[in-house]
Amino acid sequence: MEKFYLTTPIYYVNAKPHLGTTYTTVIADIIARFMRMNGKDTLMVTGSDEHSQGIADLSEKEGVPPREFCDRIIPTFHEAWKLVDIEDYHFERTSDEKHRNVVRKFFKRIWDKGDIYKGEYSGWYHTTDNRFLIDDEVTENPEKNPRLKYLTEEAYFFKLSAYEDVLLAFHEANPVFVIPEFRRTEMLNRINEGLKDLCISRTSTAWGVPLPWDAEHVFYVWVDALLTYLTGSGFDIDGYLDAGGLDLPSERLWALGKDDIPGQGNFSGNYWPCDLNIMAKDIPWFHAVIFPALLLSFGLPPVKQMIVHGYWNFGGDKMSKSLGNVVSPQEACDIVGADGLRYFFAREVPLGLDGNFTLDLLIDRYNYDLGNDLGNLVHRTISLSHQLFEGVVPASVERDECDEQLLSVRERVIADAKTAYEEYRLNDALKLIWELVRAANKYFDEKQPWTLKRKPERRDEVATVFACLYEVLKSILFLISPVTPGAAQKMWNAIGLKGELAALGWGELAKPYPANTRVEMGKPVFPRVEKKKAVEAEAQLKESTKAAGAEIFAPDVSKKIEMPEGVVDMIEFDDFQKVELTTALVKSAERVAGTDRLIHVKLDDGTDEGREIVAGIAEWYKPEELIGKTLIVVANLKPRKMRGVESKGMLLAAQDGEGGFSILTVERPVKPGAEIK
Repeated sequence: MEKFYLTTPIYYVNAKPHLGTTYTTVIADIIARFMRMNGKDTLMVTGSDEHSQGIADLSEKEGVPPREFCDRIIPTFHEAWKLVDIEDYHFERTSDEKHRNVVRKFFKRIWDKGDIYKGEYSGWYHTTDNRFLIDDEVTENPEKNPRLKYLTEEAYFFKLSAYEDVLLAFHEANPVFVIPEFRRTEMLNRINEGLKDLCISRTSTAWGVPLPWDAEHVFYVWVDALLTYLTGSGFDIDGYLDAGGLDLPSERLWALGKDDIPGQGNFSGNYWPCDLNIMAKDIPWFHAVIFPALLLSFGLPPVKQMIVHGYWNFGGDKMSKSLGNVVSPQEACDIVGADGLRYFFAREVPLGLDGNFTLDLLIDRYNYDLGNDLGNLVHRTISLSHQLFEGVVPASVERDECDEQLLSVRERVIADAKTAYEEYRLNDALKLIWELVRAANKYFDEKQPWTLKRKPERRDEVATVFACLYEVLKSILFLISPVTPGAAQKMWNAIGLKGELAALGWGELAKPYPANTRVEMGKPVFPRVEKKKAVEAEAQLKESTKAAGAEIFAPDVSKKIEMPEGVVDMIEFDDFQKVELTTALVKSAERVAGTDRLIHVKLDDGTDEGREIVAGIAEWYKPEELIGKTLIVVANLKPRKMRGVESKGMLLAAQDGEGGFSILTVERPVKPGAEIK
């Protein structure tokens, strides 16, 4: 069997799982289930990121060792994954000795290669995100933010800057490495801005993995956590090193497969390279830039592909305990069940975009799609089978044009839904499946099989109707089983089919529904949920958030630094006035040599010297299209060098997250240098 290896992020364990981490893990489980049904030997790995400053601080506050503190939280992840029907996953802990061994030997090889050196690091450290902030992320008066600490430490650095050209070549050679495409563009733009060497160690804490060549230092939490994907893959680092490792050019390394890694015996236990990383939009930089560089330095192929998904906003607002709009996985499942929540996650928004979550939306999606469309179709088909054929599905007699049309829709949906699953377009896969659900309901209404009691001469025709309906139901239930495994299995058994759906391969769809199968009436799998249940749940939620000491763990739905409770992250008018916007006429434009994203524009901004800007817009504009346009420019942005050109300012543009992109221009002619007010 072909192997397939996918991962979730390695989650912080300073709190219980929230709806954001649940979303990521459900998406990974859906893809893993599909891959197994598609005949692949699939390994799914998730885990806990434990070596953070936040864990060290919390454990010290509670007076327990950090590992013991983590031991208390880890079971809540397993409970949450069981709640939402996550199956067959490996859970790796960064504090386990197996992982520590991988980290130490991995970096020792890079150290011996000369890609690590000793230096000093100073900067603002975010204790919640467990990372140093880059200059652009530091807000005014950072000393007033209780989550920030200014640290100066002796540290070791990885020569990330030496891999700038290699990483650009890697991304160019692998255009679908990062999906969706606009996330790839973000990564390329940042690489093109220039890479700085990466701090990989700390001395201000003892909680972490000690460096093998300097025990006074522990590895920085982020580089330690990234290697959890390697630990979980079954990669035998000792066997690899004993075999001499790989010393190949980068372009040869990234093309290697699982059977090309030396020192892995018969390869039965090794799943590296990873086929798919899944993560939220706050962490692709570490996975798309830093991790590939580390792996290439060590001598291993990078991950083959990564999905970057969006955040869930709650009623259009950031989740907040003070607003009482936090929903836990348990609360959502109490209302619509695990299958209802899983379906909502996969169906509500395309993977990659932000979504909006409210209990109203959750219940509507559950009632209309699962209850009315699918649940009603299954229930009335079985019910009428008992009334007309004593619960035994008849064989097809002779099909007419209407029958053939329904079965034609079935064949198309099977093929297109499989492609959508393979391309991780879960939203599209479910839209396609629901085309078939609605086609079957329409077919049922047009054929009116309930009239058989009054028209016995139609018996053969109606027998064919039910044969077709059960053929379609079989396909629908198989296709939705990765998304709604519990409900699909119940309905599969209700229509008389045997076996566990999770154990059946894709070839099951080629088998006809067996005639003379007995079907069983049962309780509706998707009973209707009344809206008042949501109102009651929201009221209880608000009360719980007001209770003293109540803890509700929420996803971070913003890239911005978290502000202290009660502080609204808005700017004053005086802050806005600090930004100088002006008009500028494009005099010339050309591609930046060696890139396919950057355009170097020379502008008349009303000054004698003019202005030059490097912008990552070549995906949407040809250089010649820009000449003569009057653009809007941020004039007082600190200059920075990009690919050898000093860029002074920034062009304003609009991007909708769905591929739409437009630079901002003025509606009517104005002179270059006109002030934007």
